Amino acid sequence: MAERYQAASIKTMGAAYYIALEKDIAGLDPLMDGKSLSRHIDTLDAVARQLGVRPLSEFISMDADALADLIGDDAEGIEVPPLKQFPAQDGLATIRALLPRPEAQPALHDLKDCERILQAAAEQGTGWHFEIDI
Repeated sequence: MAERYQAASIKTMGAAYYIALEKDIAGLDPLMDGKSLSRHIDTLDAVARQLGVRPLSEFISMDADALADLIGDDAEGIEVPPLKQFPAQDGLATIRALLPRPEAQPALHDLKDCERILQAAAEQGTGWHFEIDI
């Protein structure tokens, strides 16, 4: 599943990952740039695997319409799994494992934004997933 989404992000220059929350959280600004996260996702995923935590790209989930908008004509014939929400604690485990690593430095600002957003989501019991924007 993530491989299909990841392949789409690689094809699109200027792509950005962003967190989509299951529900709005009062007082939380969930905006983030996400471009450095997108540019460095392969490295971050490799480090996550070495650390024994879930790779960030495995938190990507998009509904069929959003995926079709993202990859256009390439979406034809792709079976899209249902939209999935993940527990914020799962994402926090990966983000916090990556933050101190030197390989994460190019995406540090995006990772800190993820930590801020996911911490609020965890406190509220709100699910989340990554989406890709171009």
